[in-house]
Amino acid sequence: MSRGNLIQFQERLAKRLNEAQQAEAESRWLAVVAGGEHILLPLAQAGEISSSVDTLTPLPHAHAWFAGLVNLRGVLCGVVDLGLFLGATRSPRTPGHARLVQFSPRLDINAALLVDQLAGLRTPDQFVLDPHAPVAQPPWLGPGLRDATGQAWRELDLACLVDDPRFLQVV
Repeated sequence: MSRGNLIQFQERLAKRLNEAQQAEAESRWLAVVAGGEHILLPLAQAGEISSSVDTLTPLPHAHAWFAGLVNLRGVLCGVVDLGLFLGATRSPRTPGHARLVQFSPRLDINAALLVDQLAGLRTPDQFVLDPHAPVAQPPWLGPGLRDATGQAWRELDLACLVDDPRFLQVV
């Protein structure tokens, strides 16, 4: 994909995300890839998408998955590398593809997730339950799903994640 096509794709995705959020589409997701995992973020819980990855300020003595702090539109946000938080040994980022996905202001937390790439918007009719997905998971990870290509996905409940003590303990 050329740089021009990638920019156009990202602009279309941002426009569709804003339209979907305005419509309060509770059953729709923003699909992302982080640390090799395919994750669905509920649109009602996701905020703005930013490319301010280069402006991260590391926090000394923080866990490896805490990428640092960033100023997003005048708001200081803690940034969690989602791939590392989910247990990946490293996040395979392609320059220019990594994005920050802020938490919705409704969740009352100044945080953003660092993801390796955006994969578009998804609807429930694009998935079936995966009977082979692991059952023992943190409460903020939903049931395993598969898309038409057989790709495994997990929904990440951001509202539940912000209550997880491990997520809140960055150092």
